[in-house]
Amino acid sequence: MKHNEKTDWIFVLSLALLLLLGLVNVYSASGSQKSLFTHQVFFVLAGVGVFLGASVFPLRFLDESVPFLYGFSLILLLLTIFFGGGPAGRWLQIGPLNIQASEIAKLCVIILTARWLPALRRESVAGGVPLYLFTVGILTVLTLLQPDLGTAASMVMIIFGMIYWAGFGFNWIFLFLSPLSAALSSIRFVSWITFTAVLCAVLYRSRAKPRRWVFFLLITSLIAAATPSAWGLLRPYQQARLTTFLNPEADPYGAGWNVIQSKVAIGSGGISGQGFLNGSQNELAFLPARHTDFVFSVWAEEWGFIGSLILLTLYALLAWRILAGAKRSLNPFNSMLGAGTAVFIIIHVVVNVGMTLGMMPVTGLPLPLITYGGSHIITEMLLLGFSHNVIRNWRSY
Repeated sequence: MKHNEKTDWIFVLSLALLLLLGLVNVYSASGSQKSLFTHQVFFVLAGVGVFLGASVFPLRFLDESVPFLYGFSLILLLLTIFFGGGPAGRWLQIGPLNIQASEIAKLCVIILTARWLPALRRESVAGGVPLYLFTVGILTVLTLLQPDLGTAASMVMIIFGMIYWAGFGFNWIFLFLSPLSAALSSIRFVSWITFTAVLCAVLYRSRAKPRRWVFFLLITSLIAAATPSAWGLLRPYQQARLTTFLNPEADPYGAGWNVIQSKVAIGSGGISGQGFLNGSQNELAFLPARHTDFVFSVWAEEWGFIGSLILLTLYALLAWRILAGAKRSLNPFNSMLGAGTAVFIIIHVVVNVGMTLGMMPVTGLPLPLITYGGSHIITEMLLLGFSHNVIRNWRSY
């Protein structure tokens, strides 16, 4: 049964302002390439249409369509691996469209997790955790092979946030994150032994069946053994991003250049900024990737600390209203879907802003609704439309 509620105007106004500020920022960041701004206007208008459609789409059909969405995501990821092009080979060209399959895979992970977590709590899904980890793991690995390390890492972080929202205890959370923990522990043999001991203790405390013991011990051992070799699969620029973010000054004219120029741009913005179209780092083209990875640096340089605080406040308001609707929802799938969207927004904002400040590796994650690009705008607006649907129809069950 469905009961429509009034529109959440704090949510809508926050979203509208972020889209508007994003267009203003892309116009500034595009420099002489004003076609980028024209493209972004088209992406935003298309996104608004997607948002309106998702706001009224019956979410029970979305729940039931997970297998089809999963298959579609797998096909796109495989096609991108074999036939992809564009920057870093992450885009699949279909006619006039350039599709970033990893963005669709990220959407699939959120919807898949929203469907599985409530069922896993009831332990009504055959295979339980192992089957869930296997299905999500395939999407994550294929995303990593794009290569798209940043999106693959964000998938893991989003899943962790959704697990926490679902109310799982420490044992469950540890088991969900055991593949990642195994990879990190492979750095030293002592670390791997310690991790394995904790894993055994968790399996014992959760009274796991023998087949679950075999699954987790086998999978984590294989992951730990393969991780050192997997480092060699990363592109040189990805390795450089991971190793230089702690000390970009060690290679100021190479891997550290982008972060150094970004920090200069943000610092030069001061309290109130240099003004629209007056940012020296942006206008003189010292700031690299200023309409994509470092779009926040453009904003901070032109609008300063006050403008940056306003932008982050809008994100906080958006996430707050989504989580409020998710908490109130009577439908477990809808609640998890809303929570996944909020976690998505929060992680992308934290990682993107963090990398412009040199606090995180440059992973290429976009700043939601602000960074130039079509695939991520459409994905974000689709998720936000579903979340608005959850907010308005919280009594649905």
